[in-house]
Amino acid sequence: MGRLFWKLFLSFLLAGLLAGGLMALAFSLLRGQAGGQGRPPPSPRFATEVIHQIVVSGETEAAARVLAGWRARGGAVPLVLAPDGHELLGRTVSDEQRADGIPVQLADGLWTVVSPSRDARPPRADGGPPVEGLPPPPRGLPMPPPPVMEIVGLLIAALATSAGLAAYLARPARHLSRAFDAIASGDLSVRTAPLMGRRRDEIADLGRGFDRMAERLQSLLGAQRSLLHDVSHELRSPLARMAAAIGLARQDPARRDEMFERVERDMMQLDALVGELLGLSRLEHDAEHTVSQPVCVADVLRERVDDARFEAAARLIALELSIAPAASTGSVTGHRALIARAIDNVLRNAIKFSPDRGTVTVALLSAGDTLHLSVRDHGPGVPTVALQRIFDPFVRIQPSTRDGTGLGLSISRRAVEAHGGRITACLPAGGGLQIDILLRTDA
Repeated sequence: MGRLFWKLFLSFLLAGLLAGGLMALAFSLLRGQAGGQGRPPPSPRFATEVIHQIVVSGETEAAARVLAGWRARGGAVPLVLAPDGHELLGRTVSDEQRADGIPVQLADGLWTVVSPSRDARPPRADGGPPVEGLPPPPRGLPMPPPPVMEIVGLLIAALATSAGLAAYLARPARHLSRAFDAIASGDLSVRTAPLMGRRRDEIADLGRGFDRMAERLQSLLGAQRSLLHDVSHELRSPLARMAAAIGLARQDPARRDEMFERVERDMMQLDALVGELLGLSRLEHDAEHTVSQPVCVADVLRERVDDARFEAAARLIALELSIAPAASTGSVTGHRALIARAIDNVLRNAIKFSPDRGTVTVALLSAGDTLHLSVRDHGPGVPTVALQRIFDPFVRIQPSTRDGTGLGLSISRRAVEAHGGRITACLPAGGGLQIDILLRTDA
């Protein structure tokens, strides 16, 4: 058992005992105010002793009131015979009961106290030996026995309830502690949901939050390992070609210029790759450290389309832009540079794979609280099974003479997801590829 269990256990135990004591005191006060109503009648022996002492003191009217109260609660109560032979409450008394009664001599005559049972008779009033071995009468009125069983029952119930509640609350905390230790030791596969069972409270919410954190960490570390592997592969290929070209140039000086041109192309590819990797790193840094602000997506789209037209003009590719009136003022809380980078990479990808003299269609629509940006080219498209893979780093679906790093769409996806959006790809009727970006606008 951990420290949390004992803290909870002692807290619940003290609270239970205090509450039980206060309830017992309150019931006792209420019983006293109600004249004892609701309590069970006293034992025959105790009742006989009390009535005997009251009659000895001469308070016969008080004895009648006490007997009436006891009889109202049910059960057998003593009988008291007046000197004229009548019983105080009008009950019938047999000759045998009269013979077993205890005489009490008062100023107005001889009174008799008759016990409801033979084993509860009090000692004789004349000071003789106790009847059937009973102790002599106490001084004053006897007190009822202490409620030992009630106290023991209250203690057992408080112990059981406190232990159950403490275990119920401390058990998920132990599960979370072990899960955190597992995460710290490198085991990212640990989950707490199976251990929480059917709990539906804040502790269960904490466990589900831990599972989401673990899944996110596992995903990020997996993506990091995959990125490191892909970067290593992408760097190795041009470096290997450069080494081969330098070796060939040394062996055949006549091909030196040709080999130097190949080395230069590979160096440019490496430079582009490093630039994209730096852009990817800068993207994640900016998403964490740049202050978010409202960004008008239509304004950013117009700027990026105007810049892309210069690149498209070299191959006589037309960029057709349409912005719906409802979408012209839609804004997204985020980072303007990241949104611009996402749009720019999608436009450049569409231009790169469009045929010469082709058309790239760009449209921005508004649907409720969502902005829908679509960019469609009329190039060769991609296989259906590869529609989701095109957003992974270093993925090149179509072989092309137009070299690229394979990071453009991956950067776009990360930028869009950093703003709570979604980016997808589809194959429209008529050929080509369409990229759709969905961004939630400000309320």
